[in-house]
Amino acid sequence: MKQIKSLSFFNLILIIVMTVYSFSSMSSSFFMMGLKAFPWFLISAFFYFIPYALIVSEYTRSYSNRTGGIYDWLKDAFSPRIAFITAFLWYCSYFTWIISLFMKLLIPFTIMLFGQDLTSAEQWFGIDTSYWIMVLSLFAVFCMTWVINRGHQAVFSFLKTSSYAMVGLLLISGIGNLLLMVNNPQLILQNMQQSLTAPSFFKGTSDSFLSQLPFFIFAITAFGGLDTIASLVDKSGEQRKKFPKALIISAVIIVVLYFGGIMLWSGANNLNVLRETDQFHLGNLMYGLMGSLANNISVSFGLSAAAQTFLYQAFIRYTAFTLFVAYIGLLSSITYTPLKSLIQGTPKEIWPQFLTKINQKEMPQTALWIQAAVVSVCIIGLSLNSTILGALFNQLTYMTNVARAIPYFVVAASYPFYRIKNPLLLKHSLIASHWQGYLCSLSVCTATLIAITFQVYQPFHTGEYVQALLLIIGPILFGLLGSSIYQRFEKKRTQFLLEDNL
Repeated sequence: MKQIKSLSFFNLILIIVMTVYSFSSMSSSFFMMGLKAFPWFLISAFFYFIPYALIVSEYTRSYSNRTGGIYDWLKDAFSPRIAFITAFLWYCSYFTWIISLFMKLLIPFTIMLFGQDLTSAEQWFGIDTSYWIMVLSLFAVFCMTWVINRGHQAVFSFLKTSSYAMVGLLLISGIGNLLLMVNNPQLILQNMQQSLTAPSFFKGTSDSFLSQLPFFIFAITAFGGLDTIASLVDKSGEQRKKFPKALIISAVIIVVLYFGGIMLWSGANNLNVLRETDQFHLGNLMYGLMGSLANNISVSFGLSAAAQTFLYQAFIRYTAFTLFVAYIGLLSSITYTPLKSLIQGTPKEIWPQFLTKINQKEMPQTALWIQAAVVSVCIIGLSLNSTILGALFNQLTYMTNVARAIPYFVVAASYPFYRIKNPLLLKHSLIASHWQGYLCSLSVCTATLIAITFQVYQPFHTGEYVQALLLIIGPILFGLLGSSIYQRFEKKRTQFLLEDNL
């Protein structure tokens, strides 16, 4: 098996941190909640993310040589059937996200090149913009699939590039906010007070603590993605043995980055003033905040109008560049990793023989191209303004929202069973006793269950009954489909064994 030899421990931590950490989630948290986001991030970190990171680190240590990811983790703890259904659900939950991300690539790309979002224009060179988005998205799908088929080294290269770009954005925003605080120390406490007392902008919340429960769901999703990067442990070469340690260190860094980012933005900026502009919305919030930071620095240090324009353009274009390469890095991992776990990790007999074909680079070449073809068909249908396909895709997106959280719940629920069935593997475990393992499992399961329950309850509460039903039907439908695929495999295997015995 060819593995990554040049991946250093530092780069491994960097990739994990920047795959999970979201600058967009941090900036949205600051803008919508201010310092009120702190307790919810604290609750999410201690009751969900850190226990989940400990559990995943245990699985990566025990199954570092396996290709199945979630499937291998659950197969021994529960059963191959439950493991397959969960892995199938996990893959389905990422599929709609893959389509959405490919169609969003052009937004940061145009901002990076031209300093503004050109996708909102009606036409480019006399041709409808939707056709340009379709063609360039299809080109991106083709290029991404071709590059990934060159080997998993490409996936790590994309992730490493996007990670360094994100570090650059963090340095720019961090240094920029620190400069504002140093140059205006008298405003720090005032800005902090404004951030603490500003009304909640998060949908469905008010200033009372319990009414802010919807933000708890948002905070949990801000810590998502650990399972995806952890499923690449078998491809991390010399760092496989250090992968669990890297996960724990990364988890701590991620929590610090969220808290530090919200604190810096709160101390350097007046949140109420930022909210007064009508140019900010969740779709352009990262660009808006970075542009505002550039303008505030220019005013604070008395820069000329030309220098202010240059700084503004530099900030928003680098933000767009970072988001663009972050999309590329994310797409490389979610295009490959869930499919790898499903095709290469599960029994080959489940799938048609052509699907399990592996090329010289040990990549599931045929499966990747079939996935690309299906993604392309969906992009074409959505770009041509197909009402039926557009409505179907929207419903499919709702159906996968809950489906994405269920694998987290199942992985956490499996952990006590894993400990009972593998007592010899617990000698070097970071979770020393069984009761601590049960506590970690219970904590993650409870947090995830609250998130799922509230996600289903919210549309019922607002009268959106179709959406609520789709949230429930989605996981059931995907689960039944996965179950039927596995049941067919079991029947074929039983029939083969009977024929072999005759």
